[in-house]
Amino acid sequence: MLRAAINQVQFAARGKSARSRHRGTHILIVILGGILASIGLELFLIPNKIVVGGMTGISALLSHMTEMRIGLLLFLFNLPFIVLAYRHIRLEFTIMTLLGIVVLSLSSIFLHPVPALLDNSLSAAVCGGVCLGLGIGMVVRYGGTLDTLEMNERYLARHRGLLSPENVIMMMNCSILTVAGFIFGWQQAMYSIIAYILAFEMLHVSIRGIHGLLPYRTLCIMSSCGEEIERAIQLRFRKIDDPVELKVSSVSPAQGTGAKPMWEPTTRPPQFLMYTVHFLDVMRLKAIIKNIDPAASIAVGAGRVSQAGNVMKKVDSKQ
Repeated sequence: MLRAAINQVQFAARGKSARSRHRGTHILIVILGGILASIGLELFLIPNKIVVGGMTGISALLSHMTEMRIGLLLFLFNLPFIVLAYRHIRLEFTIMTLLGIVVLSLSSIFLHPVPALLDNSLSAAVCGGVCLGLGIGMVVRYGGTLDTLEMNERYLARHRGLLSPENVIMMMNCSILTVAGFIFGWQQAMYSIIAYILAFEMLHVSIRGIHGLLPYRTLCIMSSCGEEIERAIQLRFRKIDDPVELKVSSVSPAQGTGAKPMWEPTTRPPQFLMYTVHFLDVMRLKAIIKNIDPAASIAVGAGRVSQAGNVMKKVDSKQ
């Protein structure tokens, strides 16, 4: 019994040590992400009057108009949103966000006297957008964020009427880029759009990994009309391999618990189908599925997904 107790204590100690190393790695990556984002801002974007969306764009505009350091404005503008949202999010997320913003602000202040690395606006937009997006993505992937405006998007949407959170953020970003066009000129506004798009894509690359750049998408389909869907796809795309198919019981685990089942009882059990297609074929494939079964559930993921013993299907885009 004593030996078992000692083993249990040792196992708990090893688990705590592993969690500490795991947390330390996350903190280090968040710090590196904040530094990389500040490099994109201070050495590429801000000196060339290129503005991106979100709280970073608002801070950049006010920094230009007031000649205040953008690092100070980033901290002052983000702090109230952290206070506003901390009751609704996990403490660890709040701490990581605060750490990332502090590092971003201090790094931006430190790098402000350093001259711009590029004078060409297009090159600066590309390099700055990549650095900013990768930096923000590193922080987001490991438990924080560098743009607290999007962290409070649901709060903003609730107080702005019936608009969805995504539409609220999109409208605010469009407004920021429009104001930047009036202040810096429309040519700089076009460079700002390029930097914004690159930052957005690099953010997702940081989160999803490099496979997010691949032109393939994996569709997971749940439908009780699996055979009809398969025949329609064969007819439309001409050449197609056998799909990955999984029979799913029509009896929901929610039955007997009072919860609403995911699928209504039907004469045929639903089928789970998986396809890997080129991203240009995603909308066509969705249209085929919805025409046959409007109630079908479709989820789309980036890149190819493969499991042991399963060969994913590639749809031939030729017609």
